[in-house]
Amino acid sequence: MGLGFELAERITGTYYRLDDPLVERALRIALRLRVDGMTRFARERTIAAEGMIFADTFASARAGGAPIEGKLEWKLLDQKRVTYDLSFDGDDGKRYRLRGQRDFFLHDFIDSLGTLSATIFDDDSEVARAELHFEPRFELPALLKSFRPRLTRPLLSRG
Repeated sequence: MGLGFELAERITGTYYRLDDPLVERALRIALRLRVDGMTRFARERTIAAEGMIFADTFASARAGGAPIEGKLEWKLLDQKRVTYDLSFDGDDGKRYRLRGQRDFFLHDFIDSLGTLSATIFDDDSEVARAELHFEPRFELPALLKSFRPRLTRPLLSRG
């Protein structure tokens, strides 16, 4: 058995489509973050993510938005950033990929981790840009409260 953890993260902000850059639209992402095995996490620094995305006129046809999934890479110590690589299906039925990162600056560590700059891609072309915020003063207590340790079973090797 291995030890892992899970927690919940909520970030909100705006995005604009490159074909309509003067109109900012609402964007919300609620994620359940999961680590299965602290040894693997220490080695790979990868966190599985799944949740919901609501993007006005983009992923808003269903109540609560659209399912989103992917991973985060926690590279705070060596690269001073946390990267996001998430995928979701838009209202138009196309598959989209949201990629972004939070940068970490020691002189402003709380506020610097509070901003996620991201790009939304359709296949390999950029279609939108977003800026999301995690307000540490309000969201940090909820994030800490959502923390849950997890016991994981080791993968069985195939003979």
